[in-house]
Amino acid sequence: MFLFYAVHYPQPEKEELLIQSMQQFGELIKKQPGIIFVNPSPFRDTEKGALIGLAIWESQEAFEASWPVLVKDVPSDEWEVKPREVHMLNTVV
Repeated sequence: MFLFYAVHYPQPEKEELLIQSMQQFGELIKKQPGIIFVNPSPFRDTEKGALIGLAIWESQEAFEASWPVLVKDVPSDEWEVKPREVHMLNTVV
């Protein structure tokens, strides 16, 4: 399995726009082959003021095959106070 998650740091006045965009992005992810799970709504880390999106894929190859479709609708980084963190992890065999 392959885990992809992104940590977003929204501008306070743009948080709702970013949440909506992340939810739409999640809907697009759900339509991709090889997806196992995507969170329906972002997780919120109130201490850091962050929003977290999470998706689990069958494999890194399934994720990479879908990325050209997904990259067209990635949430805007203009709504964030600092660059998002992206993490990609494979299961340990």
